[in-house]
Amino acid sequence: MRTQLSQRLMLTLIFVFCAVGTLACSEEVSGPRAWIDFPLDQSTVPVGAPVSILSHAYARDGIAEVLLSVNGEAYRRNPPATPGESFSKVAHEWLPQQEGDYLLQVKTFSKNGETSNPVTVRVRAIGKGTPTPVRPVTLVVTPVPISVTPVTPSALSDLAIVSVEALFVGYKGSTPICNTQVTYRNAGTAAVPRDFTIQFHFNGVPTLANTVAGGLAPGASDQITFVYQFEGSPYIGINLDSTNVITESSETNNAFAEARACRGGPVAWYTDTPTPPPTRTPTIGIPLPPPPSGCSGTPNIASFSASPSSITAGNSTTLSWGAVTNADSVTIEPGIGGVSTPGSRVVAPGTTTTYTLTARCGSNTQTRQTTVTVLPIIQIVTPTITPTRTRTPTPVDTTPPPIPNPQDPTGGESVSCSGATGTATLKWSSVSDPSGVTYYVKWNRAGQPASGWDGTGTQHSISISCGYQYSWQVRACDGAGNCSNWSSSATFMAGTIH
Repeated sequence: MRTQLSQRLMLTLIFVFCAVGTLACSEEVSGPRAWIDFPLDQSTVPVGAPVSILSHAYARDGIAEVLLSVNGEAYRRNPPATPGESFSKVAHEWLPQQEGDYLLQVKTFSKNGETSNPVTVRVRAIGKGTPTPVRPVTLVVTPVPISVTPVTPSALSDLAIVSVEALFVGYKGSTPICNTQVTYRNAGTAAVPRDFTIQFHFNGVPTLANTVAGGLAPGASDQITFVYQFEGSPYIGINLDSTNVITESSETNNAFAEARACRGGPVAWYTDTPTPPPTRTPTIGIPLPPPPSGCSGTPNIASFSASPSSITAGNSTTLSWGAVTNADSVTIEPGIGGVSTPGSRVVAPGTTTTYTLTARCGSNTQTRQTTVTVLPIIQIVTPTITPTRTRTPTPVDTTPPPIPNPQDPTGGESVSCSGATGTATLKWSSVSDPSGVTYYVKWNRAGQPASGWDGTGTQHSISISCGYQYSWQVRACDGAGNCSNWSSSATFMAGTIH
């Protein structure tokens, strides 16, 4: 009895779902998709510090690449973490050069040439830029003998960054952990008159802000430590007087953005496993703290990929990996060893090589692999000519086949359609090529993502929904991988004809 009730309830839910969304039940949405995870819409980012644009991409037939555009212009194209996968997380690095509002767009391109609709977020870059110099104006003045009282220029403060250092505080397993120590001074001719704020950025994200009491005399310096413990070599950003409450003689020395490496204390050790360190000698009578207990459980690797994934012998590629959490150590083999995360490394393998990134937490490990395919250098050798015969190198086929033309239905004509759905047969002209021809067809209903098909015939039947306009195109590719351009777009109306 309970099983029958469950089956009736499930059938009822399916009926309601299909009744509300008939199109969702009759047609499968199969086009590429993209969405942005970070930064959020209407958020703010710092000027002069790199920002990681994190997004997800989907293409049923495999992702070819993901494009980041800034204010409508292409900025960076990245492949998926694993070539050809259908669903992937992709990171683009963007560096805003000046203050202002920016429109960020991400689009997914599939291996079959389809493109997703762009997804957008609007962000505002804030920070201190370089003042625009004022062009001097030469005035021709007729001298008039007057009595002039000399005016003494007003004295102004000038906050300036002296240094930004990684301050070692201890270990997580065998990994050094650091805070950030900032030294600054008043390079002006007047004391700092009031309290001001120092803002701390970590990997392009505003993270901490400390208020400092005024009273810094001309020429005097001071220090502040931001307790935000990190490892590896992240980008650290500092912005003195981030709220612009102090009038300074120069605003160009208030900003800082560079990578800072965290290294060990008086005696550092670096091993692949979190083994106890050697005996360490205290300095100035203060014993060093023991290393923290470290991680627990299974490590997590965000991403690991090579771009490009195929190279010609003698060329190089870049290995890139995202953040690794809950790990004592991270290594890449062969030939690289221990690394910090996130990061990248340029490699030039002589043969096809599979690189393995391994994250360890005690006896627990997680690995990711990426393969770099090394292609041989193609050399054209002139054949030896003898009196009896002549060898001619075989030419490489670089000519695509002709463009096939849509034949039916075209010109906005109506296709027979009864009830809610029907079938339309797309027909096109035949073309030929010595290496054989494969046709690729794509079609879409007005306002919906495109669908596609490939094959050797010159017609293909598709399911249509009555009362909608459709458009379609066709192209041909030969056996050598050369493809013609897409044909002009043909349209038809799925109408009711009895």
